Amino acid sequence: MGSDELTRRTVQVKDALIAELNKLDDEYSVCGFIDHSRIIYPLGSDTKVLSTVFELICRPVVHAVAASVAHRIVEPSVQNHYPDFTMMRDKADKEKIAVDVKTTYRRQGSEKFRYTLGGYTSFIRIGNENKNIVFPFDDYAAHLVIGFVYNRLVRKKAGINLRYGVEQIEDVPVPFSDVEFFVQDKWRISSDRAGSGNTTNIGSIHGTIDDFRRGAGPFESEREFLDYWRAYGRTASSRTSFSDIDGFRRLKQGRTTRNRRS
Repeated sequence: MGSDELTRRTVQVKDALIAELNKLDDEYSVCGFIDHSRIIYPLGSDTKVLSTVFELICRPVVHAVAASVAHRIVEPSVQNHYPDFTMMRDKADKEKIAVDVKTTYRRQGSEKFRYTLGGYTSFIRIGNENKNIVFPFDDYAAHLVIGFVYNRLVRKKAGINLRYGVEQIEDVPVPFSDVEFFVQDKWRISSDRAGSGNTTNIGSIHGTIDDFRRGAGPFESEREFLDYWRAYGRTASSRTSFSDIDGFRRLKQGRTTRNRRS
């Protein structure tokens, strides 16, 4: 498949995901888990639990979009494998589309937010390796992120019932509000800095929902994004050649100039 056709295919999938997710306004009222005895356990405000909720909300959407373009979906069989969903024609397809779901909440007083976008020292550097990834990285032609952001409604645990009957469902609190989403290529929302903490994770831009929707990252192409993060130092002390996109471009320009002279 040529690059133009691949771009059209990716755009088609992005547009279809956006169209289906736009229909979900009434779905953002998940309030708990129910067991076979019809007891509801409220979600609470734990961010890991809420991330799982949004992945579950996305699941039928992604499957429906895949079916609409004659693709099938493969999901990880173990935890912590990238991506959440692989969209492909068949296992031999070398132009698979990765779809990953990211979730965070707005900090009080700010419309800006950020995510971490996965590691930059594992399969992204060794394209034919399938450690911590469903298929080898080189099998993927596009990497899409479905991102959710919400207001976190934190309540004191002492003030929340531990369980409810189904007849009390209207009383079960929903721990989030004002949900917004975007669908964007990963490279378009990546920053040129590592994520927070000491982990070797790619950081996203720190922006508003509009910044994420238009892909306001610093990279000019996916090729530049991959070259940058494959060469990015594992620790701050090892980033002697460059530590941001401007330094990376100066380094590349210097190498190009030297090669021309030689």
